[in-house]
Amino acid sequence: MLSLMRKHAGSWLIKLALGAIVIVFIFWGVGSYRAQRENRVAVVNGAVISLDEYRAVYDQLIQQYREQFGDSLDENLIKTLGLKKKALDELIDRELLLQEANRLGLRVTKEELARAIQQVPAFQRNGHFDQMQYERILAYNRMSPETYEARKAQALIMERIQALILSCIKVSDAEALETFKWREKQVSFKYVLFKPSSYQDVKPTTEEVKTYFSKNKERYEIPPKVKVRYVTFPFKEFESKANISEEEISQYFELNKEQYATPKKVRAQHILFKVPQDAKQEVIDSVRKKALKVLKEARAGADFATLARKYSDDPGSKKKGGDLGFFTRDRMVKPFSDAAFALAPGKISEPVRTRFGWHLIKVTAVQEAKEPVLAEVSDKIRRKLVKDAARTLAYDRANEIYDACYAAGRIDSVAEAYKLNVHETPFFARTESVPGIAMTEEFARTAFDLEENEISEPLELSDGYYILEKIDQKPSTIPELKAVENRVRKDLIRDRQQELASNDAEDFLNCLKAGEEFEKEAGKRKLKVKTTDFFKRFGPIPGIGFEQELINAAFSLTPSKPLADTVIKGN
Repeated sequence: MLSLMRKHAGSWLIKLALGAIVIVFIFWGVGSYRAQRENRVAVVNGAVISLDEYRAVYDQLIQQYREQFGDSLDENLIKTLGLKKKALDELIDRELLLQEANRLGLRVTKEELARAIQQVPAFQRNGHFDQMQYERILAYNRMSPETYEARKAQALIMERIQALILSCIKVSDAEALETFKWREKQVSFKYVLFKPSSYQDVKPTTEEVKTYFSKNKERYEIPPKVKVRYVTFPFKEFESKANISEEEISQYFELNKEQYATPKKVRAQHILFKVPQDAKQEVIDSVRKKALKVLKEARAGADFATLARKYSDDPGSKKKGGDLGFFTRDRMVKPFSDAAFALAPGKISEPVRTRFGWHLIKVTAVQEAKEPVLAEVSDKIRRKLVKDAARTLAYDRANEIYDACYAAGRIDSVAEAYKLNVHETPFFARTESVPGIAMTEEFARTAFDLEENEISEPLELSDGYYILEKIDQKPSTIPELKAVENRVRKDLIRDRQQELASNDAEDFLNCLKAGEEFEKEAGKRKLKVKTTDFFKRFGPIPGIGFEQELINAAFSLTPSKPLADTVIKGN
């Protein structure tokens, strides 16, 4: 998207969008702690995105991914998925779009809004909008019609401005082909490796260690630490208090039938005859003729699996006789699915064209769509509703206790009155794990944001709600050399080794630039020359891994300029 925006930045709309993005980046991230205390996380052209808005979107994302990953959604997975950035990006995108829509005077009429709501399948019965169904679903989700309609109107405006922006972006066939070639290009390169760990003769003196420590004291700084007491409201403890009636199960089933329906599936074999995406028409026609020839064999009685093993260009299914297993319509590209789902078992299609080439498809079995039966999914629905209800009960209880703690000014006395267990952490730094806490980063962020003796609002983690009270803190300190001497010595040795490896690598490169042959110079230095397999620019590099700087350097080389300008430092 960004590359297309750069190409078409002459458009007034694209220019405006780029300018807005710059303004967002200027504001975001400045004084993040202060910004949080002021209840804002970003400012977009003067419009504040509040911490409450951010938390609402973030919590919604957490809930969505928790339904997908269950209890395995821990702090590491949240970080891997980038949910914090995802939530912020979503809010910034929305604000930018709404601002531009407002500037352009885009509006949604009452009639347009009503029409859009009436077309939502969840609000329909027998294909027609049902007012009672509409109100029941909103009530179930604890949302008023006014709130939903305001959000729906906002969503419609965003759809319009997005469509307007996309209409300004025109991609020619030549540009599409250029992008395809750029993405699919593969390279291989030879290299020699200068490993710092191979320089074993580095033995710094005690004086050198002292000097190194004196110049790098900040690297050994002990970060600030805090100690908190807390009470917790585990979701599991509230599950036994969640009373779910048969009527609630039935109602949920009616509102969410499509989640439990089994879509139609087919099982098919195929034979792929690959066609390059930039192929000329005569090549396309030639490959089709080959497919027709094989089709004739298949329809004459030849074993389809044998033909697939012989002719197919699909390495994934070729060895299995072209078998793709069962799949739903949305699992395959549209032309393939349309053909497969139109065939009866045992029938073979005419050649079908997709972006991969020509396919011959044979359907071997069909599983028809199945409507869900309440009795079959009742237990599953009950478990979900129990979990949902437990979360709500835990939330209500946590807020009740928080109000009491806030009034009392401390946790322990309230916990004693309500017969709750009070836990106390050891001192911990922001990046240290806390024993017994599932999502340490969120816990630590909350703890460090508190003033001493301040009590947090209920904090939702993966296993329940927590209320924290900061009871002590330690400022950052620089330790004495004696306490970290071994670590300092190791760091000094590592730095010296890296320096020696870098110097030798630079010297090797300079010799190549002076005209020495790669293999010959490597032989002089007793270095092993390695050659990678071919790989694409989005890596990883076979035998090395994902080294972005090395990948960039490899793809910058050409036959006329085969040597990198600089030594590449890898991980």
